[in-house]
Amino acid sequence: MSEESFDPLFDRLEGIFAYDKGATDSGIHDENLRAELIAELKTLTPDDDRLRLSRWLREAYLSEEGLKMGYGWEDVVAFTSWLDEQQQ
Repeated sequence: MSEESFDPLFDRLEGIFAYDKGATDSGIHDENLRAELIAELKTLTPDDDRLRLSRWLREAYLSEEGLKMGYGWEDVVAFTSWLDEQQQ
């Protein structure tokens, strides 16, 4: 993913996702931050959430840079499935 932050909310959620999926060295393990980010996510309007998340996913996983780093549509599915579980 790009070193430049595209969307701080989703960048931080991706760090928690990475930890949950086994990247314990590079991921973020902070349950307080997880709760804060999920609460922030729930304040977004459906349109804002859809647009922000779609743009972030495109940039993080489906941009040319993301594809060169080995990301792809499978990562989009994994992240969005995980995100859905976090909001339940």
